[in-house]
Amino acid sequence: MKKGLIIGKGWLGNRLEAILDQKYVLTTTKRNADQPNCISIDFDQIIDKSISTTAYEFIVITIPLGKRQSIEELDFRFTQLIQFIGEFNKQILLISSTGIYPDEGDVINETTFSDCELNQSYQLIENKLKITYPQLVILRLGGLMGDNRYLSNYIKLDKPNLDVVANHIHYQDVCTIIDTIIEQNFKGKIYNAVAPENPTKEEILEYQINQNLIKSTSKKGKIISSDKLINELNYQFIFPNPIYFK
Repeated sequence: MKKGLIIGKGWLGNRLEAILDQKYVLTTTKRNADQPNCISIDFDQIIDKSISTTAYEFIVITIPLGKRQSIEELDFRFTQLIQFIGEFNKQILLISSTGIYPDEGDVINETTFSDCELNQSYQLIENKLKITYPQLVILRLGGLMGDNRYLSNYIKLDKPNLDVVANHIHYQDVCTIIDTIIEQNFKGKIYNAVAPENPTKEEILEYQINQNLIKSTSKKGKIISSDKLINELNYQFIFPNPIYFK
């Protein structure tokens, strides 16, 4: 069985471990270890240790790229992460975000915008890791949903701007996509990972709250395309429509 390291045992990391644990031997990291196979480590502190370059066949980085941290804080965090990973030359996957794209345009793919148009913080981290690890695969996730996360937990039908389309993805698809990338040994790629159907927030909420299937009279907002991922991985989404995530 392949040995893998999941860096960041948070909401997604926990669920990723539960799914991948069925076919891989996994180690995880967390600020405070909670299992024998979990390493206690805080990347916001100076790191004085690194992994063996032969200990793992793949690494998945799920620690937050950060909306609340300054660029300097993020740069420090990922500098320490690189120190920990060391000269690793096998598969590395970074969980990034479609928040890297500006709020404009119609249909957005991985090459719609130039680097200078992307979110500065996300772009800093992606480039920092790409330069060090050219084999890096970057997954830019839409809004991460499923399990105890669904839209009606966060907004209600009386909120404005519900005609905006949703670019969401179910965590089970994220985990299966990661597994597919590991299985097929993909390297040096960037993929958007968003459910291929884009209902409005109103359509999602009506179903989640009232079990009504409706068609919004208007739709606005950007649509993030996952066509590259679907075509290159030959991937079929488990949950293609965010209306039915709950």
